[in-house]
Amino acid sequence: MQKSFRKLAMGSSALAFAVIAAAPVYSQVDTITVTAQRREATLQDTPVAVTAVQGDVLEQSQLRDVRDLQTLVPSLRVNTDASSSNTSFAIRSIGSSTFNWGIEPSVGVFVDGVYRSRNGASINDFLGVQRVEVLRGPQSTLFGKNTSAGVISFITEQPADEWGSEVEFTVGRFNQQTVRGMITGPLGDTVSGRLDLNYNSRDGFITNVTDGRDVNERDRWGWRGQLLWEPGDRFSLRLIADQGFIDENCCAAPFTRVSPTNAGAFAILGVTQLPVNPFSGQIAIDGSVRSIVDTGGLSAEMNWEFDGATFTSITAYRAYDEEQDIDPDWVDQPFNQRRFLDQDYQTTTQEFRLTSTGDRTVDYLFGAYFFHQNLNTTNITRQGPLLRPFADLFSDLDGNPFTPGSAVGLVEALCNGPQGPFIGGCVPGQYLAAGSGQSSSFYQNNDTFALFGQLDWHVNDRLTITGGLRYTNDEKDARSDILIDDPFAALDFVQIGFNALIFPAAFTQATGLPYTPGNVALVQTLNPTGFAAIVAGAQAAAADPNVNSLLGLGALQFFPPAPNFTDSRSDSATTGALIVAYDVNDNVNIYGSYTRGFKGGGYALDSAAARVGSFSFDPETVTAWEAGIKVQTNELILNTAIFRQNIEDFQTNVFTGSSFVPDNAGEIQVGGIEIEALFQPTENLTFTGGVTWLWESKYVSFANGPCPVSDTSNCTFRPSATSPALVPVQDLSGRDTGAAELTGNFTALYTRPITSSMEAFVRGEVYFITDRALSVDLDPLLTQEGYNLLNGSIGLAAQDGSWEVQVWGRNLGNEEYLQGAFNSTLPGNINGYPGDPRTWGITVRARR
Repeated sequence: MQKSFRKLAMGSSALAFAVIAAAPVYSQVDTITVTAQRREATLQDTPVAVTAVQGDVLEQSQLRDVRDLQTLVPSLRVNTDASSSNTSFAIRSIGSSTFNWGIEPSVGVFVDGVYRSRNGASINDFLGVQRVEVLRGPQSTLFGKNTSAGVISFITEQPADEWGSEVEFTVGRFNQQTVRGMITGPLGDTVSGRLDLNYNSRDGFITNVTDGRDVNERDRWGWRGQLLWEPGDRFSLRLIADQGFIDENCCAAPFTRVSPTNAGAFAILGVTQLPVNPFSGQIAIDGSVRSIVDTGGLSAEMNWEFDGATFTSITAYRAYDEEQDIDPDWVDQPFNQRRFLDQDYQTTTQEFRLTSTGDRTVDYLFGAYFFHQNLNTTNITRQGPLLRPFADLFSDLDGNPFTPGSAVGLVEALCNGPQGPFIGGCVPGQYLAAGSGQSSSFYQNNDTFALFGQLDWHVNDRLTITGGLRYTNDEKDARSDILIDDPFAALDFVQIGFNALIFPAAFTQATGLPYTPGNVALVQTLNPTGFAAIVAGAQAAAADPNVNSLLGLGALQFFPPAPNFTDSRSDSATTGALIVAYDVNDNVNIYGSYTRGFKGGGYALDSAAARVGSFSFDPETVTAWEAGIKVQTNELILNTAIFRQNIEDFQTNVFTGSSFVPDNAGEIQVGGIEIEALFQPTENLTFTGGVTWLWESKYVSFANGPCPVSDTSNCTFRPSATSPALVPVQDLSGRDTGAAELTGNFTALYTRPITSSMEAFVRGEVYFITDRALSVDLDPLLTQEGYNLLNGSIGLAAQDGSWEVQVWGRNLGNEEYLQGAFNSTLPGNINGYPGDPRTWGITVRARR
């Protein structure tokens, strides 16, 4: 058992650097095997920056899903927003939001070599995981689609040819009840099988005071079944079937800010107002916060060994279906009635590889990859009966509060007044009416084809040069079915302000004449130059929010008119990697690498893209340089990597006031250093630690970046190409992206035999992260200060591994922090997603 704990400790922060010649492995440290280069190699001999977390580490650290993994991998960042499936991954601060299904993740997730094309399909409890490999930087040569930032690769345990079983029970805070089970063994002379099961239930740590419901709960289960056929030494066939199901009330977003104007409106309209504290454990809503995810698939992996090479085929089919029913206003009065999302896809993938055995002067790997996906998404959002009264109370058009009814009423008065003929599309009585909103569906097909290869030239015993290329062709076609019933959002407040307010006043001031159609015609005839100057000045003023106070109502134009579209696109790229690795001596190894990554363009699958002006966005490409050194002695492993990455046309999500819409962000540049270490002064004591320092993370160019809702003084307003809305933008070029400068972790494990068959263990973990921005627009109100998380466990175990009892705790300091934050659909407010509070429990495991 001590040996397994030592292996556990090393896996929690092992960093592989580019070394090919094997370094000596000392008795204190067990060898860890990885497949980061699509062939088995020791972690220390793999020329890729990769952290390998072993399955027993996941157990000892009580890591239940991929969200918890970041506490042991400093370069990995995982956020869960809005629902259980809205989990986004970032490596070295580069990742993709999941709020719009049109944007694909920059961090590719693979399970037993099969690509999960949306992050929601990766969210459930770990099942039979042998290890998790986190590869940092672009991995676009050997892995499938969209790995421009990195890869999270799950490798599960295979069926065994001897009978074995395992069961685990956990009870903990918030009525946590978790059960895991596994059985494996031979089903015949050449066939073995394995079945893994899990169930995880927990009450929520946030209470809805209006009806007593728990929110942010856990209610999920899953299974994985396997068959392994090995008729001989040279052929194997592994069949895997799995299913995961989530039905949770998650995730609540309490207010972190309520503007004074909104607080007054809330009091008048009967909203339950709790203290503005996202960590109070309370919310007050009148709708649902429910998400249901049903995902599963089948895969077949065949390995056929020839003299000097192995042929591998991985065929897979996956299906995903998700429903979200979310109360979008986060109050207990019907400002918005509901936001319902229905998203599903079916994916078929095929990969072929031919890999040399690794004993040649020049080793090779050649392959082909095929990907097909059908994806559908529907968004139904309806407005409630109190939205219009709120709009009247919220609006402050001239710097002084209007009497109730004045805001929308003013617009209707302008429609019916003397200047009404100048205004088109007025629909008095229907603005912000109950039941108005949108119902939009999008359908997308995606076909990807790739050819790839890599050569490893072992120049001598110390020097290896690796080169790889990949050609990718990515084709998408999409169409929409958009139905919008929001006449208020169809109003052009620039034109209304010009016609009804600004031009009449400018005309009278310039000419001294009353504003009448006759006088307008007279001045236009007698002084066309002067008339043109008046018009030009009035047009400029109408587009200035400091002059045209009607533009403030644009925050309530949730669903501007959006045209239906049918379109297709084809993107292709050649990417690759060049790595030079050199063993200085038996204890010191150095490497340098250049890699290029690619992610295809796509479509914004949301009608709100009309506000940005385009439903299409461009491909994302990454260029990365890296250099590192690895030092190993009897008691110490110290690994360091220095890197710089440039991401061109970075695909980001921009919040439009009602939805997040994909757009390209020019160029981002990140640079930093990763340091990870393992120190084992005695056989019973092991320390591990790691830190990532991003000394540079900036927008090289982002001329049309999103604008903070709280402060538009440094922003400009450009017209949308497809809607009457003005789009506020700011130039973020040269500014920091707001990524955390420092993240790190430290672990300590001490084991001590207490009898001839039993030992005790104590494990402690510290995770820290510095300040970071929670929004692309760098709004200072949307930031999270640095914080520390303390986790720990203590237990007893049989030295032969047959049983174990563990008492554990996570976030023992009860640190309060936000995973994410956003501007509310009710303008002026901000909502945030709190992280889990202190949890603890007891786990019992038994193995045979």
